[in-house]
Amino acid sequence: MGDEKSGVGQDGGVNISGGTVTVGGDVVGRDKIVGTEISRAQLDQVLRPVEEVIRTAPPANQPEAMQKLGELKGEAAKGKNAKDGAVAKLVDSLVGLMPGAVSSLVSAFATPLLGGVAGPATKYVLDKIQGK
Repeated sequence: MGDEKSGVGQDGGVNISGGTVTVGGDVVGRDKIVGTEISRAQLDQVLRPVEEVIRTAPPANQPEAMQKLGELKGEAAKGKNAKDGAVAKLVDSLVGLMPGAVSSLVSAFATPLLGGVAGPATKYVLDKIQGK
C-alpha cells in the first residue's frame, strides 16, 4: 500500500499534495457528459437490461413495451434537452407494462449518462416505482 505523499499503490482517484493547487477547467470523478445529445450506442448499452426484461416477459406486452423503450431512448438521446415529463411518462408506462423492469430502469437512471437526463418528474416516478 502506498502513502499519502507518493501515491504508490493508489487505485485511481486524484492525489494532490503540496501547497496551492489551481485547477483550470473541470475536475470529474467519473464519466463527464459533454454536449447536449447522447449516442444511441450509449443508450442501448445502459438500457440493455431493460430490453432483456422485455424480451423475457409475456409476449402480449412485448411489442408495446419495446415501442415505449424506443421512445424513451429517443427522448433520452436529446440529453439535457430531453423533456422531463415525457421521460417520466415513458418510465411509468414501461413499469406498468413490465413490472419486472423496475430494478433495471432504476439502475439505468443511476448511471451518469441517464442521471443527467432525469429531472424532478422522472425522479418522482423513479421514487414511486421503488415504493419510496
